This record gives sequence, structure tokens and C-alpha cells, in this order.
Amino acid sequence: MKHTYRNRFHRIFLLIAFLSFWSCDMDLEEEVYSAETSENFYQNEDQVMSAYVMPYAFMQNLYDGGHFALQELSTDEVVAPTRNGYEDQNGAWVRLHRHTWTSSDVWILYEWQNLFQAIGYSNYFLDAMEENDLSGMDLPISKEQMIAEIKLVRALHYYWALSTFGNVPIVTSVGESSPAIKSREEVFAFVENEIIENIPQLGEKGDINWYGHFTKSAAYALLAKLYMNAEVFTGSPRWQDAIDAIDNVMAANYSLDPDWSTPFLVNNENSNENILVVPFDGSNATGFNFAEQNLHEEILFAKYNVEYYGWHKYSSQESFFNLFSENDERIEQWVVGPQTFINEAGEEEPIWSWYGYEMVVTPEITALQSDNTGWDQGAMSIKYEVEVGGLNNMSNDMVIFRLADMMLLKAEALMRLNGGAATQEAVSLVNQVRARNFESDDPNATYNTSSLSLDELIDERGRELAYEMHRREDLIRFGMFNDQWWEKEASEEYRQLFPIPATVLTANPALEQNPGY
Repeated sequence: MKHTYRNRFHRIFLLIAFLSFWSCDMDLEEEVYSAETSENFYQNEDQVMSAYVMPYAFMQNLYDGGHFALQELSTDEVVAPTRNGYEDQNGAWVRLHRHTWTSSDVWILYEWQNLFQAIGYSNYFLDAMEENDLSGMDLPISKEQMIAEIKLVRALHYYWALSTFGNVPIVTSVGESSPAIKSREEVFAFVENEIIENIPQLGEKGDINWYGHFTKSAAYALLAKLYMNAEVFTGSPRWQDAIDAIDNVMAANYSLDPDWSTPFLVNNENSNENILVVPFDGSNATGFNFAEQNLHEEILFAKYNVEYYGWHKYSSQESFFNLFSENDERIEQWVVGPQTFINEAGEEEPIWSWYGYEMVVTPEITALQSDNTGWDQGAMSIKYEVEVGGLNNMSNDMVIFRLADMMLLKAEALMRLNGGAATQEAVSLVNQVRARNFESDDPNATYNTSSLSLDELIDERGRELAYEMHRREDLIRFGMFNDQWWEKEASEEYRQLFPIPATVLTANPALEQNPGY
């Protein structure tokens, strides 16, 4: 059975009800809804393990809880048009696309709440571990490793808060009231220190309980991300430090999968490329409804034999889709062109749209807001494999870090250190990632030191990492986030950060709004 170690946690899930506090949504004070406390809990292995997995389990909110929307819909990669007059979250999707969001936008609030609630769950466990002697319990991993892992989960969410909101409070214990804002440099230093201090206590790939958990390699991947964006976050580049962190990842037992799609299959726990994932299961660990949000329901019904409706909320922008050449196998992650299915007689039939004609999905989207924009406009993503006859809550594990990203990041860091020009090592790294997507004799399969520029590298990162929630950071780092694109004018530089939500500022006067808002 998939992810068998998690089944134990599902059976004891009720034991963690006392942890269900809204720890950091407004004033960062916890509210406990049970008589259970750290003094009378943690009496056996199941109670300890249930609290230990709670910060991990909460990460299942990432896709549909604001993080995907802020990291992708604010870029040139993903767009959510208003189709045929259907509601558009009160204009939220349009504002994200055009960079006209405000501190009252609900998806920005959701992101803040989810990031700091995950931090709150982490703090609750860490506080309890300081006070509890677990030496007599039969636990699958040591107390020291559990503490290190949860500190890395907390560091990951602080990294995302640092990237998304900039100056944020640092809270490391439950019960801190009205914490003051910390500068981006202070948050950066905190995250860096948390990662480095806890790496020695972490396990590694292949150890018991490693899958879906922070390993040494996952920690180095997070450290690499931090250093790659150091110049944006603090004003001081850390390219060599990023390379050193990536080298530690590449020295571990990971390798590129033979096919670009393997990291995203239904059973992607078999990928040798994925470094950190959020495990999902269609029945027991739900929340990953990638196909439902990306595909038209007529396609889902006919081609995949499912019983749930598709929204086709998200589409690729046409300019982004056009980055893919026809001989690049990664173009298969898009649904475009005439749509057909195989009927019971084994014959190919066209899929018919709601409007009575054969469905042909066009990359072109005629308007961001229109009463006439059809459901067959905009390339639809099937990067995560859609299971035939599956559930709307998919069983694919959501990828956070994988080796291809690390290799492309190292290539970029090498080029940054070389004045933007490609080195032979940078070319080799990019070509290794790219080669699996082309026929061996295809002249477009590889770069050389003349053809690989930073402009080409950002395009290659887009082709490789589409819909993996990296695009916003990449565009900011490459100085392109505020550019003009389809249905969007050039935006102000302060839009590189989102505002602290208005309700959060009201609840905690110690916080300060980001400039420009």
C-alpha cells in the first residue's frame, strides 16, 4: 500500500485534536480547543508521533490554500481568466495577474494564515519536546531527529514568508503575544542558522521514515534556495554558498529520472529525483485537486472516466506555452489541440464541448475578462498524471524540491559568478536536464557556452519547472517580475512583496506594512 508508514498516523488522527488552534492568523496567540495539554499528553508513542506529523500534514494546504495562487498567478506562467461570465473570486485572480492586489485580498490572507499556522504547529511540538522525556518509548526515530525535522519544517515556512512578505515576526514558542516585525535580513539569518544547526541530526534518503520528511538533502536544497535568492532578500549575493549547498545534494543518492514525467506520476514515490514531497492519497490524505482545477470537465469525463467536475480555472498563458518546441517532450504536459477519446469499441471519437462543437483547445486566450471567453481557450496542465477513474483528490505526491531544479540552480550560480556567461560546467548541467526531452540526434537538444545565456536559462527553468511554484521567485531574481505581459502593464517594484493582510495589521499593531501599500 502506498506510503504505509502514514496509515498509522491516520488511525490516530483524533489524538491530535487538541492541536487544532488558529495559532498565527491574526495576533499569533494560540487557542486550544481541548482539555488536553502538553502536561497530560505525550504519554505514549502514538501521541508523540501524531503531534510530530501534524506540521507535515498541514503542508497539504499548500496547493489550494493561497501558496500556489500567489507564486504562480502573479507571474507570466499561470492565469485564471473569467470564462463566460463565471465568478472570479471577486476579481482576485485578475488582480493577481495584473499586480493590482491590495492588503484586503483574501488569498493573501490565506497564505499568511497557512504559513504561520504551520509555524504554530511546529512551535507547539517543539515546546512540548523540551519538557518531555521520551527515553522509555519505542519510537521509530530519535527525539533529536524529530526536533530537527520540525525545525526544518518551520524554517521552510519562514523561508516562504521571507520570500512572500519580506519583513515578518519570528515566533519560536507558543504564547508569544503581539510579536514585533523583524527585518528581512534578520529573518534570513534565522532561517540560515536553523538549517545549518539541524542538518547533523537529520536522516537521509533510504532511512526509516525518510519519505515526505526533511532529510539532510532536503535541508541542503532549502539552504540552496535561500542562498540563490540572498541578493534579493538581503542585498548581498551568496552564489558560491548556493553551489556548495547544491553539491551536498548532488552527492547524495539522487539521480535524474529517465523521463521528465516520472516525478509527477500517480505513484511518484518511485521517483529517484524527488528530494522533498508532500504526500497525498486520494482517500486518506486529501487536498491535491490539480486535475479538477486545471481541466475541463468534458475532458475529464470522456478521457479519464472520472465522476468529478473540472473547473479549468488555471491555464498557461500563451506566451509561456510558446516557450515549448514541438520536439520537446515536455510539451506533453499541456492539453492543446483537438480533443478525442477512445470509446468502448476502441475507436477514437471527438470530445464535444458544451456549445455543441468538437472541442479544440487553443493556447490563445482572447481576453482575461469576458462573457464570451470559452472553456476551450488556454493550454491546460496535466503535469501531474491524471489517474483514469481516479478521485478529484489525487494521489500524486506534490513536489517541493527535486534534483533537476538543483542542477539548474547550480548552473545559474556558476553563470552569475562568471559575469552572466555560461561555463562548460553550467552547460553540462543544463544539458543533462534537457537531454531526456529530445531525440539524441536533435540539434536543439543541447546548449553550448555561446547559446546558453541567462535569458535562455530562465526560459529553460520555465519549461522544466512549470506549475511547481518557483516562477515568482525566478522572475524576481532575473529582474523580470514587474515586466509588462499579456493583459498586464508594467508594475511597481514594491509588488515584489505582497502586503501584510489588513486584518493581521489591525490585530497586531507591532507589525508594519510593507512599503507601497
